[in-house]
Amino acid sequence: MKIGMEELEDLRDGLERLLEFIRGMEQGELPYFYRYFSTMKSNIEMFFCIGCEDIADFFPVLERDWKASHMMFIGVQDYDLRKEHPEADPMLCLYFARLLAEVGKYFERGKAEFVREGSSAV
Repeated sequence: MKIGMEELEDLRDGLERLLEFIRGMEQGELPYFYRYFSTMKSNIEMFFCIGCEDIADFFPVLERDWKASHMMFIGVQDYDLRKEHPEADPMLCLYFARLLAEVGKYFERGKAEFVREGSSAV
């Protein structure tokens, strides 16, 4: 996948949807992995605010946080929405999985290519 500024914006938007969903489901304490998704979104926003252009140097920071959000026992893969919220509509589990997949597609191993500012991501 080619990753340029537009894809980075899409990743930020996907993270925001994911964060909103988790905040909506968890009225009390947020799951541990939430902080990593929040950090990723904040880092992307800072990247844009500062006016950085070298995504290839920045992306490993996002990958680090993506991996951290999947740590054994406290990561997102151990989050059981149905167990935490048995009354929740089963479709919410599928929606949550889709939100994760939308973010996760940027971190598929060996698939990221970085596009320099001003060039096409096509």
